[in-house]
Amino acid sequence: MLPEWFQQLGIMGWPLAICSIITVMISIERLIFHANAWLKQEQQFVKLSDYLSDHKSLPKPNRDEMVEIMLAELQHSYFNGTRLLRMIGTISPIIGLLGTILGIIAAFKVISVQTGPVSPSMIADGLWEAMLTTAAGLMIALPALLLAYLFHHLADRQISKLCLRLNKLSMSFEMDKQTSDSFIDNNVERLSA
Repeated sequence: MLPEWFQQLGIMGWPLAICSIITVMISIERLIFHANAWLKQEQQFVKLSDYLSDHKSLPKPNRDEMVEIMLAELQHSYFNGTRLLRMIGTISPIIGLLGTILGIIAAFKVISVQTGPVSPSMIADGLWEAMLTTAAGLMIALPALLLAYLFHHLADRQISKLCLRLNKLSMSFEMDKQTSDSFIDNNVERLSA
């Protein structure tokens, strides 16, 4: 019913299969999310800048705090799944190593009940099967870790861009305030002179 290579993984094949399925599902979801976020980045900025513009009369520290809160809420959706990918990248080699140890134990058990001479091919066959789980664990861990760091980098980059643009907008409000204040002060001085 199951493929022969999967049966050779032993009992640790199931946790490794679950890890690989979760990795694929998260990766597809994150790819779709980041592609969608990239397409809608200008809409996101307009939404945040409108919110900032609505509160431009507040002092700059208050405006900045409001923007930080909004970006923190947004950050959660950008970093979603990366922690789980890193965890899978960390535990899948350990699961594979456990499978290897269990396979070696099983191979030695077979060798121990052997009444005749033990051939090198008998040992190699048991070790070969035992090493499959470590290889499978590493084959899951490498893409999981690479994708976790890729998605984390994409999220950092997008959030940083938004933060920089919003900071520039907030500074422009501050500069406009100072310009209008100095204009009023100059006109008041002229009228009083």
